[in-house]
Amino acid sequence: MKADLISTILFTLAAAFSLILTAAVVHSTLTPKFSKIKTFAVWFGFIVLFFAVTFLGYSINITDDTTAGVGILVLSIPPSLLLYSQPTAAKIFVPVMGSLISSITTFFFCGTTLSFIDNTPNPYNVRTLLIFDSIKIIWFVIFYLCYRKFARRTVQQVISVLGKDTKKYIPTAIFTYFAFFVINRLTNTLGILPGIPETRVFFILFYLIVCSIFFILYWEIFSTALWSSRALKTEAELNVASGIQRDMLPNIFPAFPNCDYFDIYAIMHPAKEVGGDFYDFFMIDSTHLAFVIADVSGKGVPAALFMVIAKTIIRNQAQSSSSPAEIFRHANDQLCENNGEGLFVTSFLGILDLSTGTLCCANAGHNPPLLHRADGSYSYLQMRPGFVLAGMEGITFPEFTIQLEPGDDLFLYTDGVTEATNERLELYGEKRLLKILNDSTSRNYSPTELLPYVEEQVELFVNQAEQADDITMLSVKFLRKSVGDVSSPSSTDDAIPETF
Repeated sequence: MKADLISTILFTLAAAFSLILTAAVVHSTLTPKFSKIKTFAVWFGFIVLFFAVTFLGYSINITDDTTAGVGILVLSIPPSLLLYSQPTAAKIFVPVMGSLISSITTFFFCGTTLSFIDNTPNPYNVRTLLIFDSIKIIWFVIFYLCYRKFARRTVQQVISVLGKDTKKYIPTAIFTYFAFFVINRLTNTLGILPGIPETRVFFILFYLIVCSIFFILYWEIFSTALWSSRALKTEAELNVASGIQRDMLPNIFPAFPNCDYFDIYAIMHPAKEVGGDFYDFFMIDSTHLAFVIADVSGKGVPAALFMVIAKTIIRNQAQSSSSPAEIFRHANDQLCENNGEGLFVTSFLGILDLSTGTLCCANAGHNPPLLHRADGSYSYLQMRPGFVLAGMEGITFPEFTIQLEPGDDLFLYTDGVTEATNERLELYGEKRLLKILNDSTSRNYSPTELLPYVEEQVELFVNQAEQADDITMLSVKFLRKSVGDVSSPSSTDDAIPETF
């Protein structure tokens, strides 16, 4: 069907509004690489090109929207690729989404509104097209403002986190656009138009159903993408947190490269990205080595946060007191303050006098360590554990003294070792741990050799079962009595803040 020149121009202008809305959605969502003037000039050029091509198509047949429908999608992608700095996938997805928004707004909201205002049998007359253009301007402004206020940040969040993975959603977006376009052509062919009273009700019901389907489909796309983006973001944040947690622990070995009075080594493997176990060791003064291992109740982020607090408090208290019992007493009182979540910590703390070999230690509800004498085998220390830290204020802790001789070593661990579970739900247990420590191959291992060996044996026992708890081990071996200062550790743990 041919129309007069003015009608063709007005209908082409209505189609151009759709590309303008798409451009506005793209520009408000993506990050421009160039100035506003250059960005506007490029978009204006593509809009003029679209107007010319669409005008030619409508001049041949004003009822055929093929040129306009395809042109909105095709001519919105190149400027998006040229003008914005996001990954290519995002620069394709957003204009496709904007094209669908403009099409749905045009065919349903604008068409339905027109049907209640103008009932002219021929919708391509000048008066009707002027009304239609006015309706499109109003609806497009409303939808653009709604998009900026309610949807833009969600879209930006999704594409910023997904990045190149946004390409997974491009085929679905393109399919929905062309599916909607094909449906529109089908309704036009069947004569289901908004301006005809006989078909108006069918048009409204049909497009209400179609738009609802596409809304649900896009909702699924964005909800899936949003949850994926949140999961990726959370995973990235947890990876950073895991790195921070590792860096808070002494993790460069040998920790005291110029010291031959003792040997110390430790490992920690959280069950999740971050965990509640921790270990620490440091020189209190030139002849006293402090070492601690601990296990916070619970797992994941809450336990990791409490672990940071507990580790810092214990270390700070150790700098002002040489008594493990006093360190635990003061640390316990501090940890009890504002402990609304009811978390607690089991811990073992030892302070070794390198000049005498005297080990003074305290146990706050932790697993019993194993002592290995140079001329004997490993055995569990028979010592009464005290109450856990952060369990109750005003608790005192028993203190024990052990005399170490050159060649003696102490093995500390958390319950992630003895409570490691295999596929038959069997626990690794204290007996198995004692047995492998007393193997002829491992009995005389250095700490650096011993801990990987124990870890390997636990993994063989667990087999394919999922790790249920954090696994942390520390071994310290007394080599000889000191006669001078001990060099500082090579870890960067001094960067830990003293207060929170």
